[in-house]
Amino acid sequence: MTPAEYAAYERAMGERVVEQNGVYWRQVRPFFFRPLLSFEPLDASAVRRPWLARWGGWQCVVRDQCQANAAMAFLLFREVRGYSLHSLEKKRRWEVRQAEKQFEVRRLQHVGELVAAHPCYLEFQSRTRYKYRADRVDPKRFGAWAEEVFRHPKVMVWGAYHANRIEAVSLAIPVEQTLLYSTFFATTDGLRKHVASLMLHVLRTWAQQRGDIAQVYVGLKKTGAEASVDQFYLQRGCEVVVQPAYCWVNPLAAWCLRRWRPDLWNRLAGRDLVSSVSSALVPQEG
Repeated sequence: MTPAEYAAYERAMGERVVEQNGVYWRQVRPFFFRPLLSFEPLDASAVRRPWLARWGGWQCVVRDQCQANAAMAFLLFREVRGYSLHSLEKKRRWEVRQAEKQFEVRRLQHVGELVAAHPCYLEFQSRTRYKYRADRVDPKRFGAWAEEVFRHPKVMVWGAYHANRIEAVSLAIPVEQTLLYSTFFATTDGLRKHVASLMLHVLRTWAQQRGDIAQVYVGLKKTGAEASVDQFYLQRGCEVVVQPAYCWVNPLAAWCLRRWRPDLWNRLAGRDLVSSVSSALVPQEG
């Protein structure tokens, strides 16, 4: 996909995405924006921000470290072209091989195949209580989501089958030279049988065989109770990549964060990150 195609896809998924001078911004919190491709550096002094950001704030990775007043950390697989099953640790290779005996992974070609994964999604929701787009527990909403996915044919959708039943689904989006691992859900039994390891292996193998994918993006580094999710990827060769960033916050919003949510304020600054950012890690107000 081009960035414009990816922006159209995210809008179809219900995200608020706006474009300013060729840069696409996603609203990640009310009135707070980050670039849609949040790992790509920008010139903070020249970039135009969404006008709604004046009421909340904005944050981006910067090319010039002198502009940095914060830091951001990303989960990236950067050894794409050299990937193979043999590059994994012994235990992780065993997991993939055991899962290959249980599951058949194939590319989903029709919306009906994804709709058939609704019971798998329900089991995932029951186990995790995952809040994002939880409306998809409704079969009609799930079906509408599946139709939107297949309206964008460049989205990669894989399903893992056991006894003709989908036990896991993965969605990945190639945008320029990056493969975004955007969605994964699975049954509890599938997880016990290491289907997550198998699906990640299939995705990384596809990226390696393409030849034009330079990295696989998993997401922002998580904190708190969610940080345990990152361990799955870190144990399989993923890297935490810390980059200097610039963050601007509306003064009133900054005061509220410092008073009632200092944890979020510190997270914006990236105070918990080990980085080479030389400036004081304090988001800019006003």
